[in-house]
Amino acid sequence: MAWIKRTFIALLVVFLLLAGAVAWLLAGLDVNQYKPQLEKLAAKQGISLQLEGDIGWQLWPQVGLQLRDVALAPLQLPKETLVRADKIAIGVALRPLLQRRVQAQEIVLLAPQIELSVDKEGRGNWELISEALEAQSKQPPKLEIPRETEEPAEQQVQLSLDKLRIENGLVSYSDARTGKAYKVEDLRVIADNLVPGGEPGQLRADASISGSDLRHPLNLTLDSTLALDEGLNGLRLQPLQLTFTADNSAKATIHLRGYVRRDNNNQPWRIQMNLNASADPLRPWLELTGTEVITRDSAVLQKLNIEASLEGTEQKLDLTPLQLQLDNTTFSGNAQLRNAEMPGLDLSLRGGAFNLDSYLPPSKEKEEKQGETVPSSEVTAQDEQTAHTQTAPETAKPLQAEKPTTTEQQLSAQPVPAEPLPLSALRGFNANINVTLDQLLAADLQLDSPEIQLTVDNGLYQLQKLSADIYGGQLNSNGQFNARAQTAEGQVRGGLSNVDIGKVQKALFPSEKVQVAGEASVNWDGRTKGKTSEDLQKNLVAAVNISSKELSIAPFNLEKSMCQLFSYAENTPLPDRDWPAQTGLQDVRATIAVKGDEVKVTEILAGIENIAMTGDGEIDLQKQDFDFALGLALVGESTSADGCTVRNKRWRNRPLPLRCKGDFDDVGPGTCKPDSRRLDDLVREELKYKAKKKYGDKVEEKVDELKEKLKNLFGR
Repeated sequence: MAWIKRTFIALLVVFLLLAGAVAWLLAGLDVNQYKPQLEKLAAKQGISLQLEGDIGWQLWPQVGLQLRDVALAPLQLPKETLVRADKIAIGVALRPLLQRRVQAQEIVLLAPQIELSVDKEGRGNWELISEALEAQSKQPPKLEIPRETEEPAEQQVQLSLDKLRIENGLVSYSDARTGKAYKVEDLRVIADNLVPGGEPGQLRADASISGSDLRHPLNLTLDSTLALDEGLNGLRLQPLQLTFTADNSAKATIHLRGYVRRDNNNQPWRIQMNLNASADPLRPWLELTGTEVITRDSAVLQKLNIEASLEGTEQKLDLTPLQLQLDNTTFSGNAQLRNAEMPGLDLSLRGGAFNLDSYLPPSKEKEEKQGETVPSSEVTAQDEQTAHTQTAPETAKPLQAEKPTTTEQQLSAQPVPAEPLPLSALRGFNANINVTLDQLLAADLQLDSPEIQLTVDNGLYQLQKLSADIYGGQLNSNGQFNARAQTAEGQVRGGLSNVDIGKVQKALFPSEKVQVAGEASVNWDGRTKGKTSEDLQKNLVAAVNISSKELSIAPFNLEKSMCQLFSYAENTPLPDRDWPAQTGLQDVRATIAVKGDEVKVTEILAGIENIAMTGDGEIDLQKQDFDFALGLALVGESTSADGCTVRNKRWRNRPLPLRCKGDFDDVGPGTCKPDSRRLDDLVREELKYKAKKKYGDKVEEKVDELKEKLKNLFGR
């Protein structure tokens, strides 16, 4: 066993000789001689490099250099530190070191701090450095290495980075314009094989993100296999996975696979990537960012997924194919992002069935119902007894303090001024959007095969097409909204053709008291302007035309009302029969003028059996009431085959007054009644006619004689 002992002793001697040689090399190679050159080199690039500590050597776990208290700042503002690190360790290759050359292989940054800020003018503190680097991009920096007289070999510093490690990093960002600030804390990065042109390496990173818009810290985890092209002109991701999580169950993942590459420094970057991004569940993300979204259906906004193939440059990027999934609805199509002088978006999507109403806020009626409190009459006797027993001063004082003063009541009663429209946010970009669905539920209406085409030109929104199949008919509309000026202007025109008006009425104005049936066509043309949404409503002016061959409306029976008019006028009994609680209208035409919340029906024409109906009226959407003055004229002797008969020809072809007035909630069979005031005038006129017919001109003479007497009587 002696040979083992001799071998061990020989290896120990070799190790000691090597250790001594390394120690001699480290003692003889003074790396601090490069400090002035490094600082000058950084200054040429517009960077103030401050190496406050000495550059020293480390022997474990790897031979390398140590830089302590390193700071970077713009050369013009050396005190405005942009990057600071407590310690930077650079591992070097041993074989080049034996040749008195320094070849960096690993960089370790301990507690680096990067402070990014934007001033009130919108200028970032890093822009001074980036502008200086861009100015020097055509002149790559050179590090001049001094030659030694005793040694012919040249001392060189080379970078062949195999590993990068960042521990306990901090990146802070603040914006003086918005007052918002964000931090990336506990940043840890481990990267292997970052040699350009080499084999793919592993990149792992994690951090915690907090900020003004985040209610909870956001945890980030990155895991990727990547490779750098020769000359740093390309990056290949094979693949990259980015995961975000938060304490409120928010979670999102992003998968990327592809490359970013350019032919040379003067060419734009080319991008080719496959993207898969998912947020599931989605609602915690809204809560995380402080976005309060209350929807009619709490089961929506649960999942969002995006899949796309990205190809193009930084100026124009195509997303083809593109697939979006929101909850249970999938949209497929393509998109293009443009980053020219005016940013732009082209989007074309087709989806299945989508319920838009589920994503809208609850209706006011539902909110009021949910916010109802228990009436005071429902307070129990025990509650009353408890209230009477609380007579202690400490109990009474808070109750008195909660009572609002008169001034507070006046302030609370004052209307809150409406917020102006975000017109500036609606400008500054272009878009072409085309979306088609199999079915859409919107405003309680079911639209089949809806299609919308919208173009945006720097604040000018043009609705090129809005079409859909709706309840057996067709919807077609177009319009525009101009947000370029200080006051917005909008206009819309279109129509519905041959639509089942009964289904529309049930969807928009469901009522157990009023039912409408039949097909109708509607055309509209409206315009408005204003600086707030209330202005747009108040300044709305529109004209609406309605036509229908046959309509049925219940519970009104206008034929019965007509017969009541004849019964009143001729003092005859109403026919004894069962009157159905509905009216059939033929050849209906109506012209409607809309002005704000007021709706005026300027003309109504319709036929009811042997009755011709004309009229006009008003609808107040704010007060939820209506008032119509109708005229019913009999054509022929009877209103219908089993209706009432009129012998007096003077009542035929003569409009008799009918008034329909009431609230939307109080509609009933008695809503439409004879207009007694106007009808009395007709009756008096008829009596005068009969008297004149019987007595001839003597009636006129008597009337003139009576007028003269009255004149002399009151003229004294």
